[in-house]
Amino acid sequence: MKSPLQILILCIILMATACYKDKGNYDIIEYSKINNITHPTVPPVILGDSLKLKPAFSWEHPERDTTGNAFEFEWRQLDSVVSRERNLGYVPDITGYVMIYLHVKEKATGIVTRFSIQVQVISSYKAGWMLLTKDQGKSVISFVRRDAKRDNNNQLYYEYKYFPDVYNQLHPDAPLGNNPVKFASKAFPDYTADEVLLLQGNATTYLNGSDLSKVIELRNEFNGNAFPNNAVPVDYVDGGPVNFTLLSDGNVYWKRNSVTMGGIHQGKFMDVPVYFEGGGAHISKIIDVSIDYTYFLYLYDDLHKRFLGLFTTTGDDSFLGGKLYLANGSTPPAGFVDLNNQAGYALIYCSDYANGAYFMNIIKNETSGQYLLQNYRLTRRGTVLEANEHQQEAFAGNGIVTDNTIYHRIRNSSYLFFGEGSKLYFYDVNTKQVKLYHDFGNGVIKAITTDAPGGELGVALSNGVFSICSLKTEILGSANPAPPASCSHSNRWEISWTSVGNGALTMNTFSEDIRDPFTKKLNTR
Repeated sequence: MKSPLQILILCIILMATACYKDKGNYDIIEYSKINNITHPTVPPVILGDSLKLKPAFSWEHPERDTTGNAFEFEWRQLDSVVSRERNLGYVPDITGYVMIYLHVKEKATGIVTRFSIQVQVISSYKAGWMLLTKDQGKSVISFVRRDAKRDNNNQLYYEYKYFPDVYNQLHPDAPLGNNPVKFASKAFPDYTADEVLLLQGNATTYLNGSDLSKVIELRNEFNGNAFPNNAVPVDYVDGGPVNFTLLSDGNVYWKRNSVTMGGIHQGKFMDVPVYFEGGGAHISKIIDVSIDYTYFLYLYDDLHKRFLGLFTTTGDDSFLGGKLYLANGSTPPAGFVDLNNQAGYALIYCSDYANGAYFMNIIKNETSGQYLLQNYRLTRRGTVLEANEHQQEAFAGNGIVTDNTIYHRIRNSSYLFFGEGSKLYFYDVNTKQVKLYHDFGNGVIKAITTDAPGGELGVALSNGVFSICSLKTEILGSANPAPPASCSHSNRWEISWTSVGNGALTMNTFSEDIRDPFTKKLNTR
């Protein structure tokens, strides 16, 4: 218990404290407090396009200075500062769901307000045409992106945007290489990603399918990080659990992966090439077939003038990489040139169709100069590719085609397109008629390919023009498909280098050293 004296002293202290008046001199700083920063949801941004953000600020004192005189703005992509402007405008350099941060610092007080937003950056290289070209010997990759649009009547149409020299724009510090050959294949390191293999003289390299960054050189997947016999790759196929590489010495090398899909960078290719019975082989061509349907590679041996196969998979790993030999399941018609012995004939073109069940060859009689068209069905039975339903006829293009003609079969249709000079023709396998699709007037057709759905045709000419042409039935089926406006559904560019298209899942490339400036785009619809 406190004594009366203690209570009296405590009361005096409290009274003195209550009467105290602060007469100090202080500088009072008032700040423009940010109550909130907001921004609407941002639609996906395509890699290579500008991301533009204009956030809305809610201020405690909007009448005060809220400009850059009073505040510092700093935008960050992850940990990298990408802008110091109030409104953001920059080109993202990564894909995926990307966090963008805004730090707003008031200069007078040092107080920082933070804002974040998630933006999806998608690859611009998933739908469009990849162009591999050559500029003074150097490999150059450009891209024509296809965007699906709908008009006021809800009719689908496409708009195209051209990205010249896109690789060097994205990766200026990692030169691509020299002497481009082709895009060999799409490859899949796992179920969510994809890559493309660029074949070029000095450094065949896998590129990331989203941003085209380098992944690994193909030579690093061979023992000693070098290709056997100083050969260089001329083709490559990702067969799922197995991968195949054709080298310039005519040998095929393969390796087995640890998983059914992916694992393409695991392990090494075998040191010893595949040996084919019957005197070996010199493989001059891996035929471009739909291996997702055929489950085998289709090869041409120009040493023995025969076709061969290599098994990929049907889910049974017991025969991965196994060799396949052709045999007739039924008797071919009289005069049919044997698929196991085409001596006296040169293979001009070969492709599959009807989901990999049927094949067609265009061959040339080296004595008469006549071109023949062969059709047949192949069915795998163990180690045998059984050929049936043989057909052979004089090709209806005789008199038009030459050894320089470029061919491309539209797999999901009955049309075979071919280009001779500046003229683009197509052959209807049902009517057996050849029609002129379009005469481009100038330049020589160097390559033809379709987009992945098979709805458009990419045509590249030697004068640096790349055209995208419609494959609509009403055009191809018309009595006269080649009036002056036959490419009215196309877009044409005069681009910096002669180029060829890459439809999202198919690739076919050639290179020329022509550098006409990009000037215009015609016929948007």
